Amino acid sequence: MTRKRQFGNLRKLPSGRWQAFYRYGEIRHNAGSTFETKMDAEGWLVDERRLIERDEWSPPAVRRRASQDAEQARVANTFTAYARAWLSGRHDLRPTTRASYATSLERHLLPAFGTMPMDEIKTDTVRTWFQSYGTRTPTARGHAYQVLSTIMRQAEDDNIITKSPCRIRSGGRSPVVREPEVLTLTELLSLAQAMPEKHRAFTLVCGLCGLRFGEAAALRRQDVDLAAATLTVSRTAVRADGTKSTNAPKTAAGRRTVAMPSIVARALTDHIGAQADHSRSALIFPGDDGELLAPTALYGRGARVEERNGRTYRKAAYGFHAAREAIGKPTLHWHDLRRTAATLGAQSGATVRELQHRLGHTTPAMALHYQLATAQRDRSIADALQVQIEELGENAWPSGPAGGSTVS
Repeated sequence: MTRKRQFGNLRKLPSGRWQAFYRYGEIRHNAGSTFETKMDAEGWLVDERRLIERDEWSPPAVRRRASQDAEQARVANTFTAYARAWLSGRHDLRPTTRASYATSLERHLLPAFGTMPMDEIKTDTVRTWFQSYGTRTPTARGHAYQVLSTIMRQAEDDNIITKSPCRIRSGGRSPVVREPEVLTLTELLSLAQAMPEKHRAFTLVCGLCGLRFGEAAALRRQDVDLAAATLTVSRTAVRADGTKSTNAPKTAAGRRTVAMPSIVARALTDHIGAQADHSRSALIFPGDDGELLAPTALYGRGARVEERNGRTYRKAAYGFHAAREAIGKPTLHWHDLRRTAATLGAQSGATVRELQHRLGHTTPAMALHYQLATAQRDRSIADALQVQIEELGENAWPSGPAGGSTVS
C-alpha cells in the first residue's frame, strides 16, 4: 500500500520491508535499499528533505556512486590490496620463498594491517603490532617483520608513502632458541653407521662435505665424479604447495664443486653400485617412489606409544631419529651436520673464505670472498679430513674400493 505524505512516499512490500521514494525536479528518486522498519524509511525521507532545504542536495544515485567510488579507492589503497599486488608481481621469487611470504602475509600481516590505508600505517602502529607478540613465535614474527619492511620500502619507492614506518632495530632477526650440536668426527661416523644403509652415504655427504639437505637430495649421477672425488652442486630440492621440485641454488656461491674425502667417495661408490638406474640423470638418493627424497623419509620417527582399540602398541624409533638416539644425541637436528662439516673443516686448517666456498654460504658483505676460493685448497681440506679419519683406525668405516671412474 502506498501512503501519500507531505514529502515523499512509503510503501510496504510483500516481504514486510519498506520502500521509500520521492519526486524532486520532476524525477523520482528511490532509496538505495529497502528498510526493515517504517521508522527507518521515514528517517531517510527526513534526511533527504533537509538536504534540499539546506541547498546541499544531489541525486541519491549520484551520491551512491560517489560513495562506491570512494570505497573502491579506499580499498585499493589498503595494505591488503598493495601487499597482494606486490607479491603477485614478484616474478623473481622461488616457489618456497613465495610460499613463506604468503604465509607471513595471511597469518601475521593482513590480520593486523589489512584494512588500513598504506599512508596510515605509522611507526608506532608497527611497533605496537611487533610488541603484541611478547615472547610468542619469535621466528615467525621476525620473518613477518622482514616481509613488512620489504613491502614498505617498495611502497616508499613507488611514492605511495613518504617514508617506511619500519624502524625497529634488528626487528627481522630471530633470537637463537638453541645452539646447534656439533659432532666430533667419531660421533659423525657412528651416526652414519647407525643410519639405514640407503642413507649412510647421504649422511657423510652432509656431515663431511657440508651440503644442505636439499642440495644432497637433488644430486644426480652426472653431478658426481668419483675419479676426481668431487660433487657438483647445481640445483637444490624444494617443496612448495605440496609439490616437490628442483631449483637452481639461491646464490652464485651455492653453485659449487666440493671435494670429497676418500671415505665419502668410497661410500658413494658402494651406494651407486647398488642402484638399478645408471643413467646420468638418475638421482643418487631417491625416495622409495623414485622421486626426490622427502625430509620425513630420512628423519623417520622417534619412539612412541599408540593406543588403538583399547590396546597399547610401542613403536620403536627409526631413521635419523633412531640413529641420533643410538649415538646419545637425541636432540640433534639434521642441519647440525652442516655446522659439523664447517667445524671439522676449520679444524683441518680451512680459512673462513675457503669454508664459505665449501659450504656455499653467502652474505652481501662476503660475496667477493667466494670468488677467491681455490679448488686446490678445497682438495687439501678434503685430504686433511681423510687423514683424521685414517687416524681413527681400520674400524672407522668398512673397507672397500676408494675410488672409481667418472660417473657417466
